[in-house]
Amino acid sequence: MVAVGAALREGLSDMHALSSDDEIGRLLRDRPSETRTYQVTSDLAGRIPLDATGLRRMNEAELSELAEYLDVKVDQLRGPFRVVEAACPRCDRRVTFLDFVKTAIDSGAHDRVQLAEVLTGMGGTWVTIRGRDGGRPVSCANCGQSLRMPGDYSEYSSSSYAYA
Repeated sequence: MVAVGAALREGLSDMHALSSDDEIGRLLRDRPSETRTYQVTSDLAGRIPLDATGLRRMNEAELSELAEYLDVKVDQLRGPFRVVEAACPRCDRRVTFLDFVKTAIDSGAHDRVQLAEVLTGMGGTWVTIRGRDGGRPVSCANCGQSLRMPGDYSEYSSSSYAYA
């Protein structure tokens, strides 16, 4: 199991560790009933088959916005950061990692320090595997519009966190 920062150790009883290609393959073939986040080694994360169709690389302005929200420097973020190519139907804001991060914080699923540790690589490497529940909802960071996106594709990835 990868070492986890102090902020990540508290209150994350729904997160589990995966240690083999076989475990990940089984979960991707036979999706769990609920979407779930797992800790993995960096090596294992690099072998997870992500569906990169429709993912775009975030630009510098978007990375700056994410870094500012997390209260870290841009060069501390462990990219590259890729997100689904989509826009908010209400305000037309392009979807970025910030939408997923802000939704997780606003919902109480994570706190800002936890996500800053993960996205800077200080909190280990994680993967969220979409369950049969269709995945987790996300809201626009600008206007709050629900952006739940159906389909079997990855919604985001970085070198320390991905959605499969």
